[in-house]
Amino acid sequence: MNKKVQQFSLKACLLLFLTLGSIEGAYRFDPFGKHDLKTSYKAAIIDKYKRLENLKSPKIVLIAGSNFAYGINSQLIEQAFQQPVVNMALHYDYGTDFMLKQISPQLHTGDTVIMGFEYIVESKGNLGEKIQMMKYFPKAKEWFTYDNIFQFIGANSLVRVSAFKLLLERILKQEVTTFSVSDTTSIFFRGALNESGDLISHHNNPRLKVIPRAVINDKASLDSAIVDMNAFYSKMKKIGVKVYYTYPSYAESSYQFDKKIIEKLDKQLKKHALFPILGKPEDFVFVDSLCQDMVYHLTKNGADIRTQKVIELLKKNDN
Repeated sequence: MNKKVQQFSLKACLLLFLTLGSIEGAYRFDPFGKHDLKTSYKAAIIDKYKRLENLKSPKIVLIAGSNFAYGINSQLIEQAFQQPVVNMALHYDYGTDFMLKQISPQLHTGDTVIMGFEYIVESKGNLGEKIQMMKYFPKAKEWFTYDNIFQFIGANSLVRVSAFKLLLERILKQEVTTFSVSDTTSIFFRGALNESGDLISHHNNPRLKVIPRAVINDKASLDSAIVDMNAFYSKMKKIGVKVYYTYPSYAESSYQFDKKIIEKLDKQLKKHALFPILGKPEDFVFVDSLCQDMVYHLTKNGADIRTQKVIELLKKNDN
C-alpha cells in the first residue's frame, strides 16, 4: 500500500470516527433531552409504570396499543368493579412480547388483566420504538432482546442517525414545541394522559370528517401474538391473576372492507387461544362519527360506549 493510499485511509477512518462520535454524543447529550423527557409521548411509560407499581392488589390492568389509549374510560371500570385501574396502552408496534413482559412482574393474586391488542399486532414489534423508549425509561431494556450483534448494531445505528437528523432540524428551526391538553391540536405527548393512563388530549380536538382506511391485508396474522398471550395467560393463571382478551375498536367504514380478514383473524383466536375472549369483533365496530382520526381511535363518547360494553361483557363472563 503506497503512502497516498495510507493517508487517504487514515483520513477516511478519522472522518468516520468523528462522525460516529458526533452522532453518539448528540444522542447521549441531546440539548433537548430534558425537554423531551417532560414532553415525549414515549416518556409517558414513566408515569404509567409508576402507577402500575404503586397500585395495591386487587387491581385491573389494561394492555394494548393505541386503541386502548384512546378508547377506554378507566374511571368507569373503577366504578363498576370498585378496583383501581391502570391503562398501560401506548402503541401497538411495541409488540405483544414487549408489552406483556412490561406488566408481568407487577401482577399479583386477585389482579385482572384485559388485553385488547389490534388486528395488526405482532410479537416482536418495532425494535427502534423499544430502543427509543429505553432512552427515557432504562428499565425497558428488560423487556426485549436482540437476535444477534448485527441486529443490535443496525437498530441502534438507525435510531441514532434519526435522532441526529431531528436534532439538526430543531437547531436550525430554533424552536421548542409546547403541548397542552387544553389546545385543539396536540395529541401525543407525556402530559396527554389522565391519572389512570387514558389519553385525553384529543377530547377537545376536532375529529376527522373522513376516517382513513385501515392498513391491513390478507397476510395479517395473529399467530405470534396468540403464542405470547397464551404463555402469559398460563403464567398468570398459576398465580391467581385473571386474564381476558377483548377485540379492538374498529371504524364501521373500514370494517365493511376488512370483514373477511378480521373473520380470519378471529378464527385464529378462537382456535388457538387458551384465554377467555370477551364478545365478538362486531361488538366493537363503531360508526365513524365515534372515531377520532383513524379506525382504531375513538372519540370521548366512543370510548365511554366501548368501555360500557367491556364492563358488561366482563360482568357476564364472571357470573
